[in-house]
Amino acid sequence: MTPTLRSISCRSRRGALAALALPALLAGCRHDVVVVPAYDTYYPVVVGTYRTYAVADSTWARGVLTTSSYQFRERVSEQFTDAAGQPAYRVVRSRRPNSAATWVDDSVLVVQPQPRFVLLTRDNVRTVELVYPVRADKGWNANAFGAAADTISSLTRFYGSAVGVPYTTPAAGGQPAKPYAATVQTYATLPAVPPATQGAPDVNLYYQRGLQQVYAQGVGLVQRRRFSHYTYITDLSTGLQTLTPGQVQNGFSRFEVLTETGNL
Repeated sequence: MTPTLRSISCRSRRGALAALALPALLAGCRHDVVVVPAYDTYYPVVVGTYRTYAVADSTWARGVLTTSSYQFRERVSEQFTDAAGQPAYRVVRSRRPNSAATWVDDSVLVVQPQPRFVLLTRDNVRTVELVYPVRADKGWNANAFGAAADTISSLTRFYGSAVGVPYTTPAAGGQPAKPYAATVQTYATLPAVPPATQGAPDVNLYYQRGLQQVYAQGVGLVQRRRFSHYTYITDLSTGLQTLTPGQVQNGFSRFEVLTETGNL
């Protein structure tokens, strides 16, 4: 349903004339109807639904790589009203090592889809995951609801250069590659210079950091890559750094791919 906001404006009157003319004054009020457009949703939330992700973690310690794989499931357990009187959804995240194991609840997320944006609360930190309408290269502050003084003006998340384009997630978790007809990508990093490169991963010879998320229209998050790793080693005795271009020495990355959706 398309959200509708109503505003009422009236001209003021003074003294006894205003009191005597109150019925006529109310009749003369102007009722303005403001219709918020119904945007294409890239983050649907429905009670009773779930999404399963294949997860691959990579950890580097002094050039030695360790990998692990497992599954996340995010199920929408209920809808409730938050302290501000706004509708919200509780999403329970569960984890298991493989499809033969039993799910074990891991954490709880709170999602609040709004006409203009989508809020996500994780570990008591609220972030703006998407803003509507979706526009190529549009930036916003993911921490606009945080306590920092510059949360409104800082741009920390951006849409990619294309909106509503096809995208195919790779094979993962024993499932084949899957195409999606209409997607949008978001990137999280500090704003770059010049503005045309905003949203690009923070990558140089010494370190590589970034967050890439892919959302499919009517489906939600279908892929996420988070990484922060370094290509140098610091000698603790001397403080000198040894650079190894192209070879990760320390750090972490996580890659998540949607493999299944359904109803519980």
